Amino acid sequence: MRFTGSPEHLDTHILRSYSVLRWCMSVFGFILPLLLVIGGLRSWWWLAAPLPVQNSLSAYYYAGSSCTALEGVYRDLFVGVLAAIAACCVIYSGFGKLENWLLNIAGVCLAGVAFFPTDWPEPQMLASCKDTPGFVDYVPSELLGLPMSIHFIAAIAFFIAIMVVNIYTAMDTVKITEDEKKRAFWTAVFSVARFLMPISIGLVLLLRLATGTSIIGDRLVLWIEWAGIWAFSLYWLLKSIEILGSKVDIDMVNGRVEWDTLSDGNKVSRHLQRCKVSHDGP
Repeated sequence: MRFTGSPEHLDTHILRSYSVLRWCMSVFGFILPLLLVIGGLRSWWWLAAPLPVQNSLSAYYYAGSSCTALEGVYRDLFVGVLAAIAACCVIYSGFGKLENWLLNIAGVCLAGVAFFPTDWPEPQMLASCKDTPGFVDYVPSELLGLPMSIHFIAAIAFFIAIMVVNIYTAMDTVKITEDEKKRAFWTAVFSVARFLMPISIGLVLLLRLATGTSIIGDRLVLWIEWAGIWAFSLYWLLKSIEILGSKVDIDMVNGRVEWDTLSDGNKVSRHLQRCKVSHDGP
């Protein structure tokens, strides 16, 4: 397939594609807990009875009365949405090497969360499948023989990678926003927003310590995962709005923004800056 439009149309196509990826990460992250938790309580997904709230989002992999070793409505939602977010993270090219590599790592780890499930809660969950010819009981995967599963390690690595992206790269595009009022506004916003994930998870832990099980109940992991994934979603919502308003991505495609390397003694740093000479051509 060959793109036959003008270079300007190609630039627009690329910019729209990356904009859609940012919005998809935000939307998919927001709807995942709602599809699983609220959808289960309201019996949205063609189940005969409402599904009680599970102990974690990962537990929805095997939730539901119709769930077997080979199929399950909530499993399809859980794996499908996580796989979509993982694909967006990998496909999306960050504004710098650090952001790009961290998003690639986060995407691969999130795919691991989706495709290496958590433990089955009870052996009887597989009772309906045991008489199937060729059935092999499910054995949770382990990492290098350690008790922590690949699922658990991948989930922790995903959250850490995203936290590093938020904390260390959030300001890259803000600093080169030409409009002073917009730059000041987004600087204030991301001064807080880049710490959303550790703040939200920390608030859940503090709430549990302060109130015991009276509010959160025994579903601490569920609330931590929910807080983390919504912090991820809100960050990309804010970043999408910021880039849409400042048009930094357009400037970068048109050569008006570039990376510059600064050396201060033994310390070398890279940052985005406005080009002193226009690269638009004659």
